[in-house]
Amino acid sequence: METMTSQNQSNSSRARTKSIALILLAVICIAIAGATLVTVSSTFQWKSSDFTTLPTNSLSTTGTAVMFANVQPITHSKHAVAVGVQGYLQTGSGSPVAGAQVYLTYYFEGAYRTQVATTDQNGYFQATFPMNWTGWLPLTVTYFGDNQHRGLTRLLSVAGENLGISPAAFF
Repeated sequence: METMTSQNQSNSSRARTKSIALILLAVICIAIAGATLVTVSSTFQWKSSDFTTLPTNSLSTTGTAVMFANVQPITHSKHAVAVGVQGYLQTGSGSPVAGAQVYLTYYFEGAYRTQVATTDQNGYFQATFPMNWTGWLPLTVTYFGDNQHRGLTRLLSVAGENLGISPAAFF
């Protein structure tokens, strides 16, 4: 009888240890997940003129297909946070699409906001946001196209800090 009580106590102790270990593991997982979520700084002042309305016209379906290349954060090296996005608009063969308007839409202060950037002669665009962030920022990038190039929209997730992962792995 005494051996049985000792076994029950031992089993109860193991169950308690497993429960504590599982709770600890859950807390660690929650902490890691919370650290990877987007953290937006509220130190910036923004104006409604920083944003534009996303056009309602349809994407062009004629002309050469295009793609967004090397879309990545513009980081503030001192603080390792992102302050905007940069990238290229080019054809499948790598030719730049110059003078194109690229619309960048993201969620900020309770609403979806859109900014527009114009590509240079190399197809390069950049936009500095009225915020900075760490973690991953969901971003919709849209080019409506023209008579020569098809329109394109992509939902990207851009890292707001150097997480040691190549941005190309997510595009």
